[in-house]
Amino acid sequence: MAREIRKTKAVTEAIKLAEVVMGSDNAIGEIVGPAGTGKSMAGRAVCEAYRAARIVAFDGMTRHQLLRAVAQAAGIEGPGAVDRLLAAPEGDTRRLIVVDEANKLGWRPLEALRFLADERGFAVLLIGTELYERQFAASRTRELLLQLGSRIGAKRMSTRHLDRAETYAHVLRPAFGDVADKELINAFWMGCRKGNYREAVELAEECRRIMAANQMQNLTSAVLELALKWSANRRVVGRDGHAA
Repeated sequence: MAREIRKTKAVTEAIKLAEVVMGSDNAIGEIVGPAGTGKSMAGRAVCEAYRAARIVAFDGMTRHQLLRAVAQAAGIEGPGAVDRLLAAPEGDTRRLIVVDEANKLGWRPLEALRFLADERGFAVLLIGTELYERQFAASRTRELLLQLGSRIGAKRMSTRHLDRAETYAHVLRPAFGDVADKELINAFWMGCRKGNYREAVELAEECRRIMAANQMQNLTSAVLELALKWSANRRVVGRDGHAA
C-alpha cells in the first residue's frame, strides 16, 4: 500500500529544490536531516512530481550494486547493463534519480553518482542523515568527495521537526478531525519529541488503536497518556543495549 504524502513544509521545499537541481548545470542536490523528520516522504513527493526513479541504499552497498540499480531504473536490463549505463551518451531528456538513505553509501558509490550527473545527463538528489554529511568533513574521505561537494554547492535543504501547527495540520487533524483542546494538542506535540514526524504518525496510530479497542470516537487526554506509555515501553533499552 502506498504511503500517504502530506504536504509539509519539507515536502514543498523538496519539490522546489528538485526543480533547481533539474535546471542546474551541476545537477546534484541533497536533503539532510535527523531520522524521522520526513526526508523519505519528501523524496517520494519529488518522485511523484517529476516521475523520478527512487533508489534506497543499504549498508555495504557497492558501487556496482548502486549502478545496477540505476541502470534498472533507467530501463537498461540484461548482461552488461552497468557497462552500457556508463558508456551511454547523454539523452535529450534529463532523468532524475532520488537516492534515499545516502548515509549508507561510501565514497565510491557517491562518486559514481557524481559521474552520472557530470557525464551521463542524470540529475541526482541525495537524501540522508548527518552521517552522510560527515563524509564531507572526515579526513579520510574529505578529499575524495571534494568534487561531489562542489557540485552540490547551495542546492541543499535540511529537514526538521514539525512545529505545533504543522503537527496539528498534518498528523492530528487528518487522524482525529478538529481538536479544540489546545492542551491536548500541545501534549501530543511534546509526546512525539516536539514534532518528530515519524513518531507523531506512530503515536496517532497508537491512539486510534486504543480508541477502537474501547469504542471511542474522540481523542482524549487519557487515550494519549496510555498511548505515550505504550510508545515509551517500546523504546525501553535493555542491558544488552537493544530495544526491548
